[in-house]
Parts: sequence; structure tokens; C-alpha cells
Amino acid sequence: MKAQLISALVQVLLKLLSPTLLRKFADTVLDFAEKYVLGTKSETDDRFVLPVCNMIRETFDIPDND
Repeated sequence: MKAQLISALVQVLLKLLSPTLLRKFADTVLDFAEKYVLGTKSETDDRFVLPVCNMIRETFDIPDND
């Protein structure tokens, strides 16, 4: 049930938001994930999550300008 609600919400957001706003939203989500991972003591998540975040940034041209 939760997955269906999230899926529906994402579909609505994609229809409502412009590409520029979607990039800003994605940047915010990626910034949050990166800061959270860097704030943990675990190095394992640094090795896996940060490269995925970088790959997403490169693929969708979302610069990390902050």
C-alpha cells in the first residue's frame, strides 16, 4: 500500500514540476543523503552510497554547487 502511494506521488510530482525544479529537488535529496552518510561512523556506506550519488549527479547533470 505504501509503495503504491509513493509511486502515485512521484508520478504526480513528475507531471507538475519543470525539469529545473526536478533538478533542484533531486539536488536537495542527494545533498541530504550525502550529508547523512558522511555524518555516520560507518565507512561502508561511504563506499557505496556516495559513488551512487555521484553517478546520479553525472547521469542527470545535477551539479553539487553547494
